[in-house]
Amino acid sequence: MESGVQRFGNVEFVPLRRRLWVAGRRVDLDRPAAAILSLLLTESPADVDKHRLLEAGWPGRMVDENSLAKAICRLRGALGDDGASLETVHGFGYRISAEVETVPVETRRYRVAIPGRHLASTALSIGVILVALGTWKMAGPITETFADAPVVNGEAAGSVGRILWVDDHPGNNETEKRFFERRKVGVYQVGSTDDALKLLPMYAYDVVISDMGRGDRPLAGLDLLEAMRDRGDKRPFLLYTVHSSQAQRKLIAQSGGQGVAETPEQLYSAVLPLLEKPRP
Repeated sequence: MESGVQRFGNVEFVPLRRRLWVAGRRVDLDRPAAAILSLLLTESPADVDKHRLLEAGWPGRMVDENSLAKAICRLRGALGDDGASLETVHGFGYRISAEVETVPVETRRYRVAIPGRHLASTALSIGVILVALGTWKMAGPITETFADAPVVNGEAAGSVGRILWVDDHPGNNETEKRFFERRKVGVYQVGSTDDALKLLPMYAYDVVISDMGRGDRPLAGLDLLEAMRDRGDKRPFLLYTVHSSQAQRKLIAQSGGQGVAETPEQLYSAVLPLLEKPRP
């Protein structure tokens, strides 16, 4: 399996981690679909026969071609508009007709940045939160992280609002984060429910945005919302996910959430009016 990031159109795929991004949004793939996609991208634009694709998707197993056809259908749906590049070679197999490039995996390093409008209050906040989380070290630069991910700050001077964004893949939300920052909205990113619950009592966040599944917790976003409401925290909560079911929407509403957004436009429309309201 190739290393690095395989790219074409709006698609980025990391085969070693089976991670797919389409137009900046994370899309989940099952193992067979991910293996098939990796082979097609590696061989692009050449045709790949069905037997090789079946072996890649289900190594060592006897699987009929119907399973391959279903996996290809799932892949086309996952790739969105770029799914048209996954072409059928009748009587032979499939191919990715687009030009594919492989580039090194980008490495990101984040520093801890604590909300604060003035240098003095920022310094005090750093001390409070590091002591509270038990991560203080007496030597070295302040680059401590929380349990799952660092807090990433994006607050401009004279900000008009503050968002706590909980997602274990913060890089997926960079476009949306920049949208809010351009409107002088501070965006603070953490990677776990535990980190969010530690920060919420400390700062005046106006809105909480969360993904649904994180790690081995498929309902982590719902867990966070329920924990907030159990504490009496009534701050607006929005679930941001690529695909939501009616059941998920119902659970979020029943637990006191303000809604579910699947696209950046839906998210902006839901969040911006909340920032216009006076802070409690």
